[in-house]
Amino acid sequence: MQSIILSLASRYALSTAEIIQEIESAFARQLSQWYRQEVMVFLREGMRLEVVAYGKRNGLPVQHILDLPAVLSRNQFKTILESHLGTAAVIKQVRLLKGFERRLIWGEVVRNRAGDYLLVETEIIPDEPIIATCPVNRVGLHERHAGRFQPGQRRAFHLRRIEPVLMNGTPRTKVILDRVSKTLTENLLCHHLGDAAHRFQFRCLKRYVGHKSIVLTTRRLPREVIVAVDRELQERIEVRIVKSLP
Repeated sequence: MQSIILSLASRYALSTAEIIQEIESAFARQLSQWYRQEVMVFLREGMRLEVVAYGKRNGLPVQHILDLPAVLSRNQFKTILESHLGTAAVIKQVRLLKGFERRLIWGEVVRNRAGDYLLVETEIIPDEPIIATCPVNRVGLHERHAGRFQPGQRRAFHLRRIEPVLMNGTPRTKVILDRVSKTLTENLLCHHLGDAAHRFQFRCLKRYVGHKSIVLTTRRLPREVIVAVDRELQERIEVRIVKSLP
């Protein structure tokens, strides 16, 4: 069992402690539903599963040990375990990635389903590639048919939302991107300012996708930064210098 747990930990990117916890809770939940009474599962020394059912007899609490192999077939055991661990792995990944929402990410277009969505390969966490989706209605009209989203092309995106979903019954992490957010304009300016970004205060007041973004700033932005953002978004960046941001 020890080698199985280590293998599962590697496969689902969970710690051994998390694997043990998920094994216990997965079968406790399933068996409680089947027996309509509380069932607890414990992984004992020697990696042996102990299954205890709790009930009442004549008003008094009683418990009895269940023989797991007699209750579950090998295929049932595998199906329950894989489903539960897959869900746990996705929930853990979503919880980890949630803090990256609203940030700028760069990604390479993998597929362009015209009229539907883009598939984009990106790395929210370095060296951990993930496939994200950008709905076509989250791409400006001026870019949809301009040849700027062909497979292999690298573009900037606003990380809109990360959520767990079921795809054909399988848990998956869904990453949704867009190209129309005001935040994308702001994040691109930060990106091109680099280490100097902390010296500037600015905010995208309004964005007319494909036409212009109106940016308020308390000091002049470098021309090369404005041009770089203009070229990435294919729209004019109108900068207005103000004494303070509203």
